[in-house]
Amino acid sequence: MLDATRIAEAAAEILNATDTVAAILRGEGDAPPLEHLLEETRLYAWSGICHRHALDLLHELSVVVDLLEGDLVTPSGDGLVAQETRELVRRVVNAAHARYHIDEGESVTTEQLAALAGVTERTIRTATNPKNPNAIPITKDGHWTYIEGPHALKWLSQRKDFVATQRADNRPRAAVLSSSINVGDAWKMWRQAVGAEIGALAERLRWTAEQTRSYESVETGSPGAHWLELEPGFWRKLADHYESTEPAAVAALTYRKLAAAYADWRIAQEN
Repeated sequence: MLDATRIAEAAAEILNATDTVAAILRGEGDAPPLEHLLEETRLYAWSGICHRHALDLLHELSVVVDLLEGDLVTPSGDGLVAQETRELVRRVVNAAHARYHIDEGESVTTEQLAALAGVTERTIRTATNPKNPNAIPITKDGHWTYIEGPHALKWLSQRKDFVATQRADNRPRAAVLSSSINVGDAWKMWRQAVGAEIGALAERLRWTAEQTRSYESVETGSPGAHWLELEPGFWRKLADHYESTEPAAVAALTYRKLAAAYADWRIAQEN
C-alpha cells in the first residue's frame, strides 16, 4: 500500500507540471504567449513567412499539441476545449508541419498536405488516385499514406493560392510589427537572431541603466511609463544596429504600438 507521503509527492508533481505548462502557454518562458505563437504558426503555414528557425516554432507548438491530445474535462465530464478549437489548432499545426517537411525534402501525410493546401483529405486522395492522369505518387507504410516532399511541392506549385516559403533574413521589418505579433516578442526575436545578450547590447550602444531596464521591460511585456521614455530615435538606432532596411518605419511603428499598449494598460489599471 502506498503511504500518504508518496501520494502527496505525486499530487505536487502533477500540480507543478500543470503550472509549468500554463506558464509556457502564457509566454512566461522563452516561447511567446500562445496567441502570438499560433499567429506566428499561421503566417508560416500559409504565407511562408518565418522570422526564425521553423523547427524552433514547431517545438514550441508541441506543448499545446500534446496538451490537446488529452481529455480536458471537468469532473462532471464537460469538455473544456471545444471540438472546433481542437480542429482549428490541428489544422494550423498540420499545415506548418507540411511546409517544414516539404522544405526539408521530407514526406508528408495526406492530412498535412490537405491542411497546407486548404482542401479536404478526400481531395488529396483523389489527386493521388493512380487512375487519374498526373496522379501524385504515394508511398505506403502500414495504414499510413505518405507523399514525398518534391512530389507534394510540385502539386502545390500548380495551385494559384500556394505561396512558396520566404527565406527571412531576421532583420527588423515593419511588416512583422504590423502583424499581431507582440512588440516585445518581435524585438526579442531579432536580438536572439544575432545572438546578442541584452547586457552586451546595452554596452555596445551605450544605453543608460534606465534605458536598459526599460528595454528589458519591453521584451518581458511589463508596461509602464518607462516604455514612452524609449523614443523613436532609440529604436531607430537599434534597428540600424540590426541592419534593418527600413529603420525609420520600424522605429516609428514600435513607438506607436508601445504607446497604444501603455494607454490600454493605464485604462485597465483605472477600471
